[in-house]
Amino acid sequence: MSNFSDFFPAAGGGGGGGIPKYQEFISSGTFTPTQALIDAGGYIEVFLVAAGGRSQSNSNGASGGEAFLERMYLTSTTGCAVVIAAAVTANGSTGGNSSFAGASAGGNDLTAVGGQWNHVQSTKLGTGWGALGSYGPAGNGFMGYGAGGGGNGDGGITEGKANSGQGSSINSNSGSGYCLIKWFE
Repeated sequence: MSNFSDFFPAAGGGGGGGIPKYQEFISSGTFTPTQALIDAGGYIEVFLVAAGGRSQSNSNGASGGEAFLERMYLTSTTGCAVVIAAAVTANGSTGGNSSFAGASAGGNDLTAVGGQWNHVQSTKLGTGWGALGSYGPAGNGFMGYGAGGGGNGDGGITEGKANSGQGSSINSNSGSGYCLIKWFE
């Protein structure tokens, strides 16, 4: 009889694999890859979220910030800048972009685009459009991140939760950006 780990050594803990690690950013900072991460192949997953927009009228909700998961390989221990967009606090404002500067360590540069002040979902991935009257309720984003703001009781987020990228209704703050990086070493 064979063991599972005979065919997949990483699953047995003796011939590969690694310890799962993560670092989350709720404000801007630097991700510095460890030598152990590079030695394990340099594979990382980056979940990046931009700030949501803030509506300018009662008739529509603002769209949420772009939220996506990207996979890449890093080749050096050079630090990677992470920019987290702040919440929007003025009516009729588009959310800021969040970014990850992975090229500095041999990976890719990423930018999540901020949500628009109106209900429109353009130039970004996701389902975070804002509510708009008879056109329907707001989009629910990606795992709740980047969900659209509500308008006129049409469903959607009223006030964005911190580090959610959620859009908002008029007179309510949007959600700020977020970044989560996962790897094994």
